[in-house]
Amino acid sequence: MTTLERWCDRLPVGHGILRYLYKHPVVTGMTSEDGPVQRCTLNEPVDLRVALDEAAIEYLDVDDDKTIVIYRSAVLIVRATEGHATNATAFAVELWEPPADDFEYEPDDLLATFIDELIPREKRSQ
Repeated sequence: MTTLERWCDRLPVGHGILRYLYKHPVVTGMTSEDGPVQRCTLNEPVDLRVALDEAAIEYLDVDDDKTIVIYRSAVLIVRATEGHATNATAFAVELWEPPADDFEYEPDDLLATFIDELIPREKRSQ
């Protein structure tokens, strides 16, 4: 059993969708972009899943473009907007579920910190 599987098994009942997504990775209409979203444009193609591995951030592949990420107990959706997750030149990050603990945070700051950990500034166009 992977760490992510163990984490999913410990989620409160309200997070049952994550358990479902782990076992059924094809999901449609996952991002609404109604919540906080940040976009990032890259200087050259980046494999987002390799970057997540290198940053030791846990994730689940959804399809060629979307990835569910567990970051500081928040659930994020990372979607390649140019290219695919394995060769993205641009991507968007949406806060899908806020952090499970009760620490105060600004959603935009959380997303910006995630992007900073994932992609060094020198590899970004903006």
